[in-house]
Amino acid sequence: MSTAKEALEVSAPYTSLHALASLTSNSLETYAAITSPITPTSSEEQISTYLETLWNSLLLVASQTEWSSLTHIKLSNFLQFLQTGPSPSFLEPEKQELPQYNGEEFTWSKLPDLNIYIRSWYNSSPPFSSPPLNGLSFSSNEWVNLNAFLANLTRASLQEPNEAIDYSLYAIWSLRALEVPSDALASLDPADLKAAAVWIITARAELHNLCKSNRSYDGNLAVPGEGFKDRDWRGYTLDRWNVWQSAFEESLRLEDEKEDGDLKLTRMVRQATMAMRMLSAQ
Repeated sequence: MSTAKEALEVSAPYTSLHALASLTSNSLETYAAITSPITPTSSEEQISTYLETLWNSLLLVASQTEWSSLTHIKLSNFLQFLQTGPSPSFLEPEKQELPQYNGEEFTWSKLPDLNIYIRSWYNSSPPFSSPPLNGLSFSSNEWVNLNAFLANLTRASLQEPNEAIDYSLYAIWSLRALEVPSDALASLDPADLKAAAVWIITARAELHNLCKSNRSYDGNLAVPGEGFKDRDWRGYTLDRWNVWQSAFEESLRLEDEKEDGDLKLTRMVRQATMAMRMLSAQ
């Protein structure tokens, strides 16, 4: 019997998205393949089942794609394309009536249910949590790739004030791993440190701007980490930015002292540290 991961990898949405990431298909072809299963006669159950396969496929391909490659950006760009749609000349002459979903007309512009699956995958961070799919060994590299994908989405969404999903909270949740007492930085899990670093490397200017504008969130969504419970943080602040920068600087010092350190980790922490220093100096 196949695992959930194996079943997903032979699904039509995964095949289409993997072809896009592999540069064997273009955005128009992928758009047509992805959107065509939703028809005016689709039931809510059919739509929900299809979206589950689609969004899990997207997140699986994103986690399997090296974060530093240009094809990784292609995936996040496609998500924007999915929201806006292609030019009118590509569409059918007469607009079809769309089915109902969750009490309103279905529309790709809202990326329905996507954040549900992002949250599920994000909550499956290694090494302590169970993987988001049966049969998937969620590695450190895949975790970093997923965070980079969300960072790319954050960059894009901040340029669109009416974006359907605010991804910036995921950055705080990843960078909160750095909000520990200084003597605990040496025991940070490398996967968490890499994930925090990739957010800064990928979306440093956007995150710094959020700190300068004091972007906040309701309730306890963005409260401080264990080492800074005395701070009244409810989102992004320059004080919080400085804490992250200090944590990266100390982590870099610790990595440089190791004789057999993780070179990839050291390089990523160095990149993040340098990026934060440059922005802080402005």
